[in-house]
Amino acid sequence: MIGIESLIWIIPAALAIVMLAVLSLERLLLLTLFLTPLSIQISYIAEATAFDLSVPTEPVMAMLLIITIFKLVVTREFNPRLLRHPVTVVIAIWLLWSLLTSLTSTMPGVSFKTVAYRLWFIAGFYLIAAQLFSSDTFSRRYILAYSAGLSVVVVFFLIRVGSVGLLNQQFAHSACYPFYRDHTSFGASMAFLIPTLIVILFRKGAATGLRMLITALILLFAAGFIFSYSRAAWVSLIVALIPALILWLRLPPRMLASVSVIFVAAAIMSAGWIWERMDSTTEDSSADLAQHLRSSSNISTDQSNLERINRWKSALKMFTEKPVTGWGPGTYQFNYGPFQEAADRTIISTDFGDAGNAHSEYLGALSESGLPGALLFIMITLFAVLTGIRVWYGENRTADPYFALAVLTGVMTYVIHAVMNSFLDSDKIAALWWGFIAMLVALDLKRKEKLPGVEAND
Repeated sequence: MIGIESLIWIIPAALAIVMLAVLSLERLLLLTLFLTPLSIQISYIAEATAFDLSVPTEPVMAMLLIITIFKLVVTREFNPRLLRHPVTVVIAIWLLWSLLTSLTSTMPGVSFKTVAYRLWFIAGFYLIAAQLFSSDTFSRRYILAYSAGLSVVVVFFLIRVGSVGLLNQQFAHSACYPFYRDHTSFGASMAFLIPTLIVILFRKGAATGLRMLITALILLFAAGFIFSYSRAAWVSLIVALIPALILWLRLPPRMLASVSVIFVAAAIMSAGWIWERMDSTTEDSSADLAQHLRSSSNISTDQSNLERINRWKSALKMFTEKPVTGWGPGTYQFNYGPFQEAADRTIISTDFGDAGNAHSEYLGALSESGLPGALLFIMITLFAVLTGIRVWYGENRTADPYFALAVLTGVMTYVIHAVMNSFLDSDKIAALWWGFIAMLVALDLKRKEKLPGVEAND
């Protein structure tokens, strides 16, 4: 740990970043993506700070927000069709509702800070990125820039874990710190990237050197993914591959809709049986990979799973008390303590409920922004998935739709993961979530431009 005065050395870097923003916004975003996995919290650098940010990325994202506002209001450089896309419209409404619920928040300061980072994440990783994705190569460069930074963290992680034994599951949970808060967000980032890297690897015309680089990244991420011991990440990737394979078959749309309805109905009807099986599972976390995966369904003795249920129940109780506007964006961790029941508490529960979020994007939104906020977030998710499906079905089996299917698979890993964790307040996952959604929107806009009678700037 070093003193706050040492942060003065950031000033030359900040000036260089401003200069880069003037010269090339594209290169600035790629540099930000490379640095995102390597960013650390300012509280780790300085002993005492009045605020906490992820440096160097979040200050850069704040600057990108200012640039975005300038381009939206003054120069009007954004593609009107991008701004009118259903995904963009729902995101805008969600941000507006987040702002409104900040005004009614139980802790307005916390909520406005939460809205601020949502704004700069979406400005840079969604709006600016989607505009740049009109280039055929920028999507791949976006993924490779983030992957390059992440590869440094994975090597750091594997060296640390290897020094005490790769099967040391407990140590692996924190071995990615200070770059990632814990192993779950670390594993989630690799779940996002692995499907897209595989598709880029087999893309026609790729140079031999690039293929070798991507092969190395895939092998490195596979090792990091396995030894991260993140059960949620493992489950999310495995489950996301199922709809991806179904989509790959290109079933007729009506049949696909029927299969989806049957699947959802079967899941609802089986909920009781699944819960009974989970309640009877006694497999605990272990260095044995198979047992560790099976322990993800243990809700009888596994303390991590039981604490999740405790947080979920608290979120639902908070929702019933403030069902419309919620308690305010970002305030769950400061308010959930009194809602814990003695029977639900675990050995890792806290008396004041000050140790993290709701462990679910959906329930977190429900408790913090009420039912409208949760429904809007679900609509963003649903519209993004439908956009990816539309791109996949809308073209022949060429490079773009296969890439879209891989990006959609990455998005679905977090759609599933978000049931169990909440990481969109972190630049690490926000860069992938919003960036991947922007890729799907950009591909959808390109597809529409090819349709007869559609003007490019309509």
